[in-house]
Amino acid sequence: MKDPLQKEELEDLALRANVHLRDLVNPRSTIFRKMKVNRETMTDEQAANLILENPRVMRRPLFATEDRVVVGYKPEAVEGLF
Repeated sequence: MKDPLQKEELEDLALRANVHLRDLVNPRSTIFRKMKVNRETMTDEQAANLILENPRVMRRPLFATEDRVVVGYKPEAVEGLF
């Protein structure tokens, strides 16, 4: 939160996680729920802008290595990273 990501970094994370940018948005986030938007119909551009404007809507935790990213808490996937 102290060092916000840039749009290019978000795109790279989504690419390495093999997900759409909208999949980086946490639908359970209080901020996101108050917006009353549908994550499934959101474009990647809209998702990137939303995360850039409100970093707290991004799914966490996020584990990243040089070539792979795991979004959300998935113990079995995280164990395989390290």
